[in-house]
Amino acid sequence: MKKFGSIVISALALTLIAGVATAALAGTNALTKDIIAQNNAATADAARRTVFAEAEAFEARTLTLDGEEIVYYAALKGDEEVGFVFTAVTSGKSAGLTVMTGVDTQGTVTGVAVTEDSETAGYIDKVTDGGLFDTLKGRTSTDGVDTVSQATKTSKGVLKAVDLALNYFEHIE
Repeated sequence: MKKFGSIVISALALTLIAGVATAALAGTNALTKDIIAQNNAATADAARRTVFAEAEAFEARTLTLDGEEIVYYAALKGDEEVGFVFTAVTSGKSAGLTVMTGVDTQGTVTGVAVTEDSETAGYIDKVTDGGLFDTLKGRTSTDGVDTVSQATKTSKGVLKAVDLALNYFEHIE
């Protein structure tokens, strides 16, 4: 019977510890969720400004294509719409390559940035250092764009994402 009592006391102690830890995590989440949301919004806005530097503001919009809703941003300068920013998720060497592409109203790429990835460490740097993003600026297509040596799959994933962005642009009304 003594052994049973110590098991019950241990179980109650673990339950109490788990409850306190859960309450602490819930409290921390409640206190920081707005700050985290603001930081995420600021990070996304900074990325949009990287791919479309000319814009003063961005306005969220949606496009329905093949039954899928795609959120994109209109790039605004004053009251004038000067372009768009699209985000596409593709696969490079690994799945989950998120690429943001700016496109002006003529369908020309204004900038490209990888905003999230699960690529092998250093591959995005190779693509950047290899000049792929700079090569894409000013283009209306990825036709004829060479991949970066030693980061071929990552380069192809970026090109596929830019192609998706240009395809989305073609379907804006």
